[in-house]
Amino acid sequence: MHPLVRAFTRSLGQSRIKLPARRPLLIAFFASVLAVLPAGLHAADAPTIIRIGTIPGLKFDLSEFSVRPSAEVEVIFTNSEEMLHNFVIVKPGTRETVGLAALTLGAGAAEREFVPPTPDVLFSTKVVPAGSSASLKFTAPATPGDYPYVCTFPGHYFLMFGTMIVTNDPRPPVKTPLTPAKPVTSSTAPVTTTSGAVTARAVTTRTFMPASGPASIAVQLPGGVSYCWDAGAGRFRYAWTGGYVTTPAAAERGLAQINGDVFYEEPAFPLSLGTSPGAKPRQVDFKGYTIDAQRVPEFETVVDGVTVRERAEIKDGKLIRRFRTSGEATVWFAIPSEADAPGLTATGGTKQGAFYKFAGAAAKEFTITMPVPPAAPLPAR
Repeated sequence: MHPLVRAFTRSLGQSRIKLPARRPLLIAFFASVLAVLPAGLHAADAPTIIRIGTIPGLKFDLSEFSVRPSAEVEVIFTNSEEMLHNFVIVKPGTRETVGLAALTLGAGAAEREFVPPTPDVLFSTKVVPAGSSASLKFTAPATPGDYPYVCTFPGHYFLMFGTMIVTNDPRPPVKTPLTPAKPVTSSTAPVTTTSGAVTARAVTTRTFMPASGPASIAVQLPGGVSYCWDAGAGRFRYAWTGGYVTTPAAAERGLAQINGDVFYEEPAFPLSLGTSPGAKPRQVDFKGYTIDAQRVPEFETVVDGVTVRERAEIKDGKLIRRFRTSGEATVWFAIPSEADAPGLTATGGTKQGAFYKFAGAAAKEFTITMPVPPAAPLPAR
């Protein structure tokens, strides 16, 4: 029973006026009037609450949800991924336009929460760090239709989106199917012109990589080793020997293809700062990279206020990752298992359990080294 009908019935019951014959007729009449009143004249309803999160593969855990026109809505967005995300609702048919606009924000993008200043954006949250939540309250559009929602962190809009359906007949939310990430495996497909050669200079390619975020960078080092850097997560992902990558004709058409054999995968962000080893960083911000005369990149990331620069190179058959940091914090590097990274060593630090500890001057610059297995023969062309 509508709250106003219930209140009216209660008032009749408490009235001293005896209207036994008319009371049912009055209740029916009052209910019929409420049924035809505009939604805005009904008693204030509780807001529609939508809870949405993230799942592996750079996706929202809901592919769609529906609300009534002009309804009061509260979306509670929880980011359980290690990358930064936001939640942006846009006008029908403008998801790609808004996503591209976010890519071209340039300086000041972070201050805008990576939301472009366009009337196509209807509602948006701030950037939500890993493990945090944000609440977005708004009045749904009065016009029924399909309103996309999307993450506008650079590059994420290709994969991370869904639909808010404004309708007079709302349906339960639709969960996004959980699908396993595409495995990082060797490939027997024909290689690109640069994939088989041991180059004198490094090659850097921005592309979508398997088992990585959308803002990924593939690097082929002089020496026949390549690796994937995840700019969204601000970290090294994996390394392989053999060929380089084959990229699709257009980024939105799929992932790049690895032409070689992966020999190392970093299980998680490896660094923690301060007195507690293994403490998950509160904030990781990728700032970009510089290149040297051999075109080898050095990536710069700010981890909880400390600038960390990382450069990888091949020397004497080993992959050497050189770290340089600012500040005075003690740095801990999580040691992968021997099976995952046989022969991994560190310079300048001391081994303490499952971590290498770098303190004082040692924290300013240190290296992590691992042997590179022989490359498997490339398939014949």
